[in-house]
Amino acid sequence: MKAIPDLLKYAILLLIALLLSACVGGHQLGRVPSENENTEDHRATEAYREKVATLQKDLIALNGQTNKVEAGQVAQTAIQYSSYLTEEYELVRPAILHNVLVRIGLKNRGLCHHWTVDLMKQLETLDLKSYQLYWGVAHRGSELREHNSVVIAAKGCQFKEGMVLDPWRNSGQLYWILVKVDRYPWKERPRNEWAVKDTKVNSVVKK
Repeated sequence: MKAIPDLLKYAILLLIALLLSACVGGHQLGRVPSENENTEDHRATEAYREKVATLQKDLIALNGQTNKVEAGQVAQTAIQYSSYLTEEYELVRPAILHNVLVRIGLKNRGLCHHWTVDLMKQLETLDLKSYQLYWGVAHRGSELREHNSVVIAAKGCQFKEGMVLDPWRNSGQLYWILVKVDRYPWKERPRNEWAVKDTKVNSVVKK
């Protein structure tokens, strides 16, 4: 009998998730886009370019010796791939609700450490010369509070001098902030534990 309240809670959350999903309409085949839609697409493109340029500038500011071109590659990859993962995970907003769906087995990926693993692997394909990647973890070991994210720093700089690249926080809309000013008490996760973290995703459910 004690299981009933939990089942009811998950059923309600699932219903909310389905309602949220129903609000996302697809394109109608064969229909010519309206002028308003074309304008919205243009605005979205401009907003994307501005976001990439802003992140590129912030990455360059990590160290005056960083490569401008490489900073642009990192910015574009991090933003684009975060959006791609939103589709890949079939993300449900907000992030906390998606976590619940993963916990009960209705979604396979989309927890913060999934984002970290997948974004880290994509950024590593860039073969960075003027940057280095770290794994940041906050409130490690807490079932409800632990948070994980990619951290990037200029080559030769310490973890605490880096910048958090966090796609989980805003459900695929990449959020970035300096480690030292973020509200999370970030600590560096040893590199030899990165793969271990990903192999335990089915038994350890974190935010």
